[in-house]
Amino acid sequence: MLIDRLIEFSLGATQKIPHLPRNPVQHQRAVLTKLLRKAQGTAFGKYYDFVGLLKEKAPMEAFREAVPIVTYEQLTAAWWHRTQAGTPDITWPGRVKYFALSSGTSGEKAKEIPVTKAMLKTLSRGAFRMFSDLPNFGLNNFTAGWLSIGGTTQMERDGQRYLGYLSGINQAMQPAWARGFYRPGKQIAEIVNFDERIGQIAAHAHEWDIGVLIGIPHWMQLTLEKVLQLHPGKTIMDIWPNLSLIVSGGVAFEPYRPTFRKLIGRDLPCMNTYLASEGMIGYQTHPDHDGMQLLLDNGVFFEFVPFEDQCFDENGELVGTPPVYHIGEVETGREYLLLISTCAGAWRYVIGDTVRFTDVDAGRIVISGRNKHYLNLCSEHLTVDNMNTAVIATERELDVHIPEFTIAPVRQGDYFAHHWYLGTDSDLPIERIRDELDRQLMRLNADYEGERATTALRILVDRVPPHYFYDWLESMGKDNGQSKIPRVVRGDTLRGWLRFLAGREEG
Repeated sequence: MLIDRLIEFSLGATQKIPHLPRNPVQHQRAVLTKLLRKAQGTAFGKYYDFVGLLKEKAPMEAFREAVPIVTYEQLTAAWWHRTQAGTPDITWPGRVKYFALSSGTSGEKAKEIPVTKAMLKTLSRGAFRMFSDLPNFGLNNFTAGWLSIGGTTQMERDGQRYLGYLSGINQAMQPAWARGFYRPGKQIAEIVNFDERIGQIAAHAHEWDIGVLIGIPHWMQLTLEKVLQLHPGKTIMDIWPNLSLIVSGGVAFEPYRPTFRKLIGRDLPCMNTYLASEGMIGYQTHPDHDGMQLLLDNGVFFEFVPFEDQCFDENGELVGTPPVYHIGEVETGREYLLLISTCAGAWRYVIGDTVRFTDVDAGRIVISGRNKHYLNLCSEHLTVDNMNTAVIATERELDVHIPEFTIAPVRQGDYFAHHWYLGTDSDLPIERIRDELDRQLMRLNADYEGERATTALRILVDRVPPHYFYDWLESMGKDNGQSKIPRVVRGDTLRGWLRFLAGREEG
């Protein structure tokens, strides 16, 4: 078949590209040099003298001295607002045609991230590398379909530019040979309403041969549940017997594994990926590897800020002038806030994720959380990774299922509290769940244990139905296959969550 030959060709081509960097620093220096050279004639490049930086003997060090760290809001206010208005050559050469809408976690306004032609090439190159590593996860049937559960692929035209989710921009550039096994297909994928879209997926599910599921776990879960509503008494394996791999991104998959096991009928291997609207960061190359391989030679330059008290306030915001390291200066096991500079014109950009290296030489990382989804009211230093791990351990110890949760940090009088909202249908006494969760957190995090011992930090737990989290997203218009449920809620997001809960109680 034509598809088989094309896949064979693609695999052969990608295997020529090294997956494990022999010299991470060399790769990253080459990436930064290329980025600076390409952008030296832009308004940004002239302002920060990229020509001068290219003459430096240590360009990585000179770059971090010359260019400030920025958030999306800061970069947009200073530069990207002109890119978004259609002005060419602002932070990257040429006029940008496509902008990726990044809805992020609930409560945040959608960002408009430039997607350049150069970025589209790196996304394609990264996807081919992923493709070549799929056999490591036991995938040998490349003719079965790939079902992608994400945001609508419908794009909105705004003058000379197009706005949409990255999935829609990628589909617009999808090669003809890939369309034969891509599901749910163009017509269904363009449906804007998420319920209607997964309804159509469920209606056609029995017509497809699906081998790979791709998406954010909770949106994949809702889709599979919808499919089984139309096929009562069956599992997903009864409908798609060739299903053999899950490709997960956005949030940790492990908390959802028990639900997927029940829906599918057995455990499947899962490839973890790190794809953001700002670019392709990395992916898991082998199931035995603890962590994802950073793509160190693919149009993204990485920097790392130690995620420590002196660098951040209690809300996870950068303070002062923190130390910043490149790939040759980081340490295994240490927590870092990730900064990226890209071929889409992001420069020393705070992407919002914290990472931890599992293998520095190989450039492998795990995502430990978000800098704003971090609890440090009284030096407890609790990360999302700690939270997820404690919830999973609690599930195993008590034989309960807690697929969703969020936490509100509380200051009340002379004490601090973490107010957990656990999404579970278990009728186990909530005090027992609370005590086990607390025990697991103390086991995982010595700082948390120390603060609990002083009684300065309390833990409060409420039980809510798991579907409340998805209904909450829907109430904000974020039932889109793209948004993530925040693990920590503060400010307006917390107030919105509490209003939602109050409305449910009144109803």
